[in-house]
Amino acid sequence: MTKDGSFKRAVRQRARDTGQRYSQARADLQTARRQEFTTTRPFDRDDLKDHLEATYKINIAALAPIDDDPKTRPRGSWPGHYASTLFVRRADGEPWIARVFSSAADTVGRVEGDAEILRFLAGHGYPAERVATDQPVSVLDGKGVIVTQYIQGGRPADDHAVVSRELGGLLGRLHSLPSGGGAVARDGGAEETDGGFHVGRPKQDLAAAMSFLVSVEDELGPESRERFEWLRARVEEADDAEGLPEALTHSNFHYWSAVGCPGDLAIVGWAGSGRGPRLPALAWLLRTAGEAGPEHPEFVEAVLDGYTEHIQLTTEELERLPAILNLKSLWLACLEFRMSVRNGTEPGTGWRHPESFEYAARLADLVIARLGR
Repeated sequence: MTKDGSFKRAVRQRARDTGQRYSQARADLQTARRQEFTTTRPFDRDDLKDHLEATYKINIAALAPIDDDPKTRPRGSWPGHYASTLFVRRADGEPWIARVFSSAADTVGRVEGDAEILRFLAGHGYPAERVATDQPVSVLDGKGVIVTQYIQGGRPADDHAVVSRELGGLLGRLHSLPSGGGAVARDGGAEETDGGFHVGRPKQDLAAAMSFLVSVEDELGPESRERFEWLRARVEEADDAEGLPEALTHSNFHYWSAVGCPGDLAIVGWAGSGRGPRLPALAWLLRTAGEAGPEHPEFVEAVLDGYTEHIQLTTEELERLPAILNLKSLWLACLEFRMSVRNGTEPGTGWRHPESFEYAARLADLVIARLGR
């Protein structure tokens, strides 16, 4: 079969699975194939379905990445965004979520650690996704698969001060949990969606950012060189948050990490979690709250009010906050740069540009004023 014929067959299958019109299924599949991490964690869907049914003695009516079907796609997401996070529609029970960790860097031990952390959170009554069974981790072709309970309600709106305060409070509760052993004590706080090649403490986000840049250095045209050099310099001089107070932390704590109804939110996506400096997670939540614009300082203030019910920031954390506010956005900017080079498009300013420093400084000033420090 030709490449074009294979694509058309995939579009028809997608249309049947989702109930979409052919044109929309084709557009979604084209979008999915352009995503950076679509093939980072490969798996065969039929093999996974057979594996889950045999392992857990269940019947699966449908199995697909959660953002494939508009009916299960998280608000604000797009096809290919969560390629290895699947919605498991069971014919004989409540739906599950299955996450496949099949990259060259993923290990079964790390996935078992994820389950251990989820049990720790449950044991302390922390609102997070829950494992689906007593044995939630299985092995398919030598790689780990974890199943968790599906949480109804979807993502809450991210433009509401009530939600912002609740998220700030949830992060503060997380950072105030007691220390633990095993996986709870593992290094954590760095993004893992690149296939787990840079899991660990937040400083690994900088290692990943540099790897994104280096991977396309030989493909750069003259028009991209200046931005490449600017981004590389920012990575080299970035603050990695080392030496700051530590806690069990989440690698991507912001509005899209929460599901459920306001007042009863739960946090999902714990694969990058572990012990590390606590400030990067708060900085990223503040940064995303601040994206509402200067006319809505109440979102940033609400995050702070919720967080400081549980945690008081140290003087050093406040001093280093302006730099840490740029840490996760720098990771994103370098990823966006790599994607633009590989897609043959002009690299934009994206998440990081010279004005980012001014923005971070203003945001830090707002934080300090709110705290009266």
